[in-house]
Amino acid sequence: MTLENLRSWKKLSCVIAVLGGLQFIILTLIAMFFYPGGYSFVDHYFSNLGTTITVENYKPNTISRTLFVIACILVGISLIPFWIVITTMFADEEISRYLSYFGSLLGIIASPLLMLAGIFPGDKSYAIHALTARYFFLFFASAILIYSIAILLKSDYNIIYALVGFGLSILIVLYIYRAFILINPLMQKIIVYGLITWSGIQVVHIWKTVSSEE
Repeated sequence: MTLENLRSWKKLSCVIAVLGGLQFIILTLIAMFFYPGGYSFVDHYFSNLGTTITVENYKPNTISRTLFVIACILVGISLIPFWIVITTMFADEEISRYLSYFGSLLGIIASPLLMLAGIFPGDKSYAIHALTARYFFLFFASAILIYSIAILLKSDYNIIYALVGFGLSILIVLYIYRAFILINPLMQKIIVYGLITWSGIQVVHIWKTVSSEE
């Protein structure tokens, strides 16, 4: 990557998306380190990082909460250009193009929901936090599902992109509706990191496609 690459709005959008995902991972890991009383990767949800006080010992959670809010806001913002640029990969076929528009609309709606889920703490504003977090996952899963269908209709996309998307979106829906034993902190982290990975895979495809066209 060079400064010359960043003159392309498509590549710049890819870079912003990647940085957004990386900063979320880094800031939440740092937040886990500063979580009062110790953060359990297996037993605590991401939402625990955003509470004003810890639910275990009622200690102030200022540092972790600040980092969590920043991480959610920045990744929410960084996803918006990603949802815009990914539509350009489907511009040459009518059905896929309209599916991509719909998928990106759902994805863009998910962004402010993620930001609100971070801003409203689960201990003080549980109803709003739970509602926005739930619908963030639902809208993101729907966007991935729509894009997986669009990918199946594209001859230049490997079918593995669609299969991964279908699998991830189904897993998210099962998690949201508390199916089986899927409702646990570890599964939440698998899903969140899965969303970041899915977005990263799409960014790689976009980057390669744009580079080949230059």
